[in-house]
Amino acid sequence: MSNKGKAAIAKKNQALEKLEIVYAPVTAIKPNDYNPNRQSDNDFDLLLRSISEDGFTQPIVAVRTEDPELAKTYPYTIVDGEHRWRAANHLGYKEVPLAVVPMTLEQARIATLRHNRARGSEDIELATQVLRDLEKLGALDWAQDSLQLSDDELNRLLEDIPAPEALAHFDPSLRKRSHRPPYRDWE
Repeated sequence: MSNKGKAAIAKKNQALEKLEIVYAPVTAIKPNDYNPNRQSDNDFDLLLRSISEDGFTQPIVAVRTEDPELAKTYPYTIVDGEHRWRAANHLGYKEVPLAVVPMTLEQARIATLRHNRARGSEDIELATQVLRDLEKLGALDWAQDSLQLSDDELNRLLEDIPAPEALAHFDPSLRKRSHRPPYRDWE
């Protein structure tokens, strides 16, 4: 691992100056075959809820498919946004917005990993404060429904105990679940 492949492949990415946004049929897009990101059923349900309530607010990042034969069926390959694409399929979208980026194969793979790692994580104490603010605004029921929080989970978050401690006692089986079938593979 001394060389890390640098001798064979030099870093040759170029930062984008302008995005190309297109609307493409969901059937013209395929996920890449190397995405290590996985999503729980609950997180997928939350994504479905988000897109249902807010619409498609974040485009899928894609490259043009390099293989000429494959490109006849799937002109675009996902770099970032496979779960949004799966949600769009599940919700019956016919087309979705794509940010088409001119990346090399290597750059696309690195970007997929970087996008996955850059997502961050939720700060439970700040999230609890936002829920308290929503409670004052009279929007707590809306937030509970949109975030698919059970009564028990919501109450534990809003109690005056440190949020991580409250969640340590939370039983995930109490979380609301949808009864949707598992999402399909793209093939």
